[in-house]
Amino acid sequence: MDFTLSIEENEDFFTNSMITFEKRYILQHYFKNRIQINDVERSILEKCHSNEIEPIALIGYLLGDKTPLNVLRLRIGSIFKSDLDLAKCCKELITEEDIAKAEAIICHYEYEEKELIERPVVDYYYNMFKPRFN
Repeated sequence: MDFTLSIEENEDFFTNSMITFEKRYILQHYFKNRIQINDVERSILEKCHSNEIEPIALIGYLLGDKTPLNVLRLRIGSIFKSDLDLAKCCKELITEEDIAKAEAIICHYEYEEKELIERPVVDYYYNMFKPRFN
Protein backbone atom coordinates (compact mmCIF):
# COMPACT_ATOMS: atom_id res chain seq x y z
CA MET A 1 0.00 0.00 0.00
CA ASP A 2 1.32 3.42 -0.91
CA PHE A 3 0.89 5.73 2.02
CA THR A 4 0.90 9.47 1.42
CA LEU A 5 0.67 12.15 4.06
CA SER A 6 -2.43 13.68 2.55
CA ILE A 7 -5.84 14.10 4.12
CA GLU A 8 -7.46 14.24 0.70
CA GLU A 9 -5.77 11.07 -0.56
CA ASN A 10 -6.57 9.17 2.63
CA GLU A 11 -10.20 10.13 3.12
CA ASP A 12 -11.03 6.58 4.24
CA PHE A 13 -8.77 7.00 7.29
CA PHE A 14 -10.68 10.09 8.34
CA THR A 15 -14.17 8.72 7.82
CA ASN A 16 -13.47 5.45 9.65
CA SER A 17 -13.76 5.84 13.41
CA MET A 18 -11.66 2.72 14.01
CA ILE A 19 -8.52 4.11 12.34
CA THR A 20 -6.57 6.25 14.78
CA PHE A 21 -2.80 5.97 14.29
CA GLU A 22 -2.68 6.89 10.60
CA LYS A 23 -5.18 9.69 11.11
CA ARG A 24 -3.15 11.18 13.97
CA TYR A 25 0.12 10.78 12.03
CA ILE A 26 -1.21 12.69 9.01
CA LEU A 27 -2.74 15.42 11.21
CA GLN A 28 0.57 15.82 13.05
CA HIS A 29 2.36 16.13 9.70
CA TYR A 30 0.05 18.97 8.65
CA PHE A 31 0.46 20.72 12.00
CA LYS A 32 4.23 20.40 12.28
CA ASN A 33 4.76 21.56 8.70
CA ARG A 34 2.11 24.31 8.94
CA ILE A 35 0.30 22.95 5.89
CA GLN A 36 -2.92 24.77 5.06
CA ILE A 37 -5.88 22.55 4.24
CA ASN A 38 -7.84 22.92 1.01
CA ASP A 39 -11.64 22.89 0.66
CA VAL A 40 -11.80 19.12 0.09
CA GLU A 41 -9.68 18.46 3.17
CA ARG A 42 -11.80 20.90 5.19
CA SER A 43 -14.93 18.96 4.22
CA ILE A 44 -13.27 15.67 5.23
CA LEU A 45 -12.13 17.02 8.60
CA GLU A 46 -15.56 18.45 9.36
CA LYS A 47 -16.92 14.89 9.11
CA CYS A 48 -14.00 13.24 10.89
CA HIS A 49 -14.64 10.98 13.87
CA SER A 50 -12.12 11.12 16.69
CA ASN A 51 -12.19 9.68 20.17
CA GLU A 52 -8.78 10.97 21.24
CA ILE A 53 -7.77 14.38 22.54
CA GLU A 54 -4.78 14.99 20.25
CA PRO A 55 -6.63 14.41 16.95
CA ILE A 56 -9.55 16.47 18.26
CA ALA A 57 -7.14 19.34 18.94
CA LEU A 58 -5.33 18.91 15.63
CA ILE A 59 -8.60 18.94 13.70
CA GLY A 60 -9.64 22.09 15.56
CA TYR A 61 -6.38 23.80 14.74
CA LEU A 62 -6.39 22.81 11.06
CA LEU A 63 -10.00 23.91 10.60
CA GLY A 64 -9.21 27.12 12.46
CA ASP A 65 -12.80 28.37 12.38
CA LYS A 66 -15.01 29.65 15.17
CA THR A 67 -17.95 27.29 14.85
CA PRO A 68 -19.17 26.21 18.30
CA LEU A 69 -17.88 22.66 17.90
CA ASN A 70 -14.50 23.84 16.67
CA VAL A 71 -14.14 26.28 19.55
CA LEU A 72 -14.67 23.32 21.90
CA ARG A 73 -11.99 21.37 19.98
CA LEU A 74 -9.59 24.30 20.31
CA ARG A 75 -10.36 24.73 24.03
CA ILE A 76 -9.63 21.02 24.58
CA GLY A 77 -6.40 21.42 22.63
CA SER A 78 -5.42 24.53 24.58
CA ILE A 79 -4.68 22.44 27.67
CA PHE A 80 -3.08 19.46 25.87
CA LYS A 81 0.02 18.72 27.94
CA SER A 82 1.71 16.25 25.57
CA ASP A 83 2.32 18.88 22.88
CA LEU A 84 2.78 22.35 24.29
CA ASP A 85 3.21 23.89 20.83
CA LEU A 86 -0.19 22.52 19.79
CA ALA A 87 -1.72 23.75 23.06
CA LYS A 88 -0.29 27.24 22.50
CA CYS A 89 -1.51 27.38 18.89
CA CYS A 90 -5.01 26.28 19.88
CA LYS A 91 -5.16 28.80 22.71
CA GLU A 92 -4.15 31.65 20.38
CA LEU A 93 -7.12 30.96 18.08
CA ILE A 94 -9.86 31.48 20.69
CA THR A 95 -10.97 34.04 23.23
CA GLU A 96 -13.04 33.75 26.39
CA GLU A 97 -15.90 35.32 24.44
CA ASP A 98 -15.63 32.59 21.76
CA ILE A 99 -15.74 29.94 24.49
CA ALA A 100 -18.77 31.49 26.19
CA LYS A 101 -20.67 31.72 22.88
CA ALA A 102 -19.80 28.12 21.93
CA GLU A 103 -20.85 26.79 25.32
CA ALA A 104 -24.12 28.69 25.15
CA ILE A 105 -24.94 27.10 21.80
CA ILE A 106 -23.64 23.56 22.37
CA CYS A 107 -25.19 23.28 25.82
CA HIS A 108 -28.57 24.63 24.73
CA TYR A 109 -31.30 22.01 24.94
CA GLU A 110 -32.47 22.64 21.37
CA TYR A 111 -29.03 22.07 19.85
CA GLU A 112 -29.09 19.09 17.47
CA GLU A 113 -25.74 17.34 17.47
CA LYS A 114 -24.21 15.03 14.91
CA GLU A 115 -23.66 12.26 17.42
CA LEU A 116 -20.79 10.29 15.87
CA ILE A 117 -18.70 13.37 15.19
CA GLU A 118 -19.63 15.64 18.08
CA ARG A 119 -20.35 13.33 21.00
CA PRO A 120 -16.67 12.54 21.80
CA VAL A 121 -15.75 16.24 21.64
CA VAL A 122 -18.63 17.30 23.87
CA ASP A 123 -17.95 14.44 26.32
CA TYR A 124 -14.26 15.34 26.62
CA TYR A 125 -15.13 19.00 26.96
CA TYR A 126 -17.68 18.41 29.68
CA ASN A 127 -15.31 16.14 31.62
CA MET A 128 -12.43 18.62 31.37
CA PHE A 129 -14.36 21.82 32.05
CA LYS A 130 -17.36 20.58 34.04
CA PRO A 131 -17.04 23.25 36.75
CA ARG A 132 -17.84 25.90 34.12
CA PHE A 133 -21.28 24.34 33.64
CA ASN A 134 -22.32 24.31 37.29
